Amino acid sequence: MQTAILAGGMGTRIRAVAGGLPKSLIPVAGRPFIEWQLDLLRRSGLRDVLLCVGVGADAIRAHVGDGTRFGMRVAYAVEDPSALCGTGGALVNARPQLRRSFLVMYGDSYLPTDYAAVCSAFDACPHPGLMCVYRNEGRWDTSNVRVADGRVVFYDKKAPPGTVDCIDYGLSALRRDVIERYRDAALPLDLARILSDLVANGELAAREVTERFYEIGKPEGLRELGALLRDAPKAGRTP
Repeated sequence: MQTAILAGGMGTRIRAVAGGLPKSLIPVAGRPFIEWQLDLLRRSGLRDVLLCVGVGADAIRAHVGDGTRFGMRVAYAVEDPSALCGTGGALVNARPQLRRSFLVMYGDSYLPTDYAAVCSAFDACPHPGLMCVYRNEGRWDTSNVRVADGRVVFYDKKAPPGTVDCIDYGLSALRRDVIERYRDAALPLDLARILSDLVANGELAAREVTERFYEIGKPEGLRELGALLRDAPKAGRTP
């Protein structure tokens, strides 16, 4: 299955330590972050990647190329960095290149889960969307999801603390037809709106994952992930 990585944003929160680099190229434990993401996908047998890029697009393309040296097949959907489309708009912009079904993840997320199992769950799912959720209980970030009977029944990034116990893991699967619904939507468009609309229509399945998420969008997240990836080989773990 194809994986769309949303890697076009400004990186405002991490700008102070990014040194002008797009988030995908920020060094983490000695390697540009995008390489860690590609490693995770390749280990699950996923080699078809669509990078949705905007800010720093040329630098990302120069480093990743067509993905061959990473054992991947990488294509690009490029936005005007002066008029970014938003996380959902990036997928609208990428419509001609999206496969019938695809995974979508953020360009600053490190998600050490079984992607192949997520694909299998979506293949068996009657709904046009599936969200991976993590039983966060307010620990790593503000929880924003409630699940019942295998579906997401509540999703709100502004949910009051303590009202829900799961969080959007940052990995979803969608049919391209879902994105076609927004081809004439005003931009910028947030992916959260697309997912919320699916919830309202009873169309978003849920898959609970047990592996903690990490993200490099903030300096503290970057430091935490760097420590994890540096220490993993010493502890005999696969990062």
